[in-house]
Amino acid sequence: MKHEDNRSQIWFKILSPEGRDLDNEMKKWFLPEGVKKGEWFISGCRIGTWLVSNPKEFMQKTNRVFVVEYEGEPVIEYPGIIWARKVRLVREATNLDLKRFGIYRAFRQII
Repeated sequence: MKHEDNRSQIWFKILSPEGRDLDNEMKKWFLPEGVKKGEWFISGCRIGTWLVSNPKEFMQKTNRVFVVEYEGEPVIEYPGIIWARKVRLVREATNLDLKRFGIYRAFRQII
């Protein structure tokens, strides 16, 4: 990796509510189920798919955020954003994952 900041980052992928890529709505991801991770996705794009270390800039009310893992070296990287060819969704980000970015998702509490 070229940027020291990227070495120990937790990386996130932001998807639509239906589990589709924001920049290519035709691409549907294999979502994780329970403790089972999603299937590996190999991007057909020359530079791969983009991942971010801070999802706040890309969040909209209904978007979903997932913690991801990638294999190999990033194709392109900048501080806080990388493009990787082989990626899979590990789990949906929790409120604890997102709290440090000032993202608070509402949930329905049943009493």
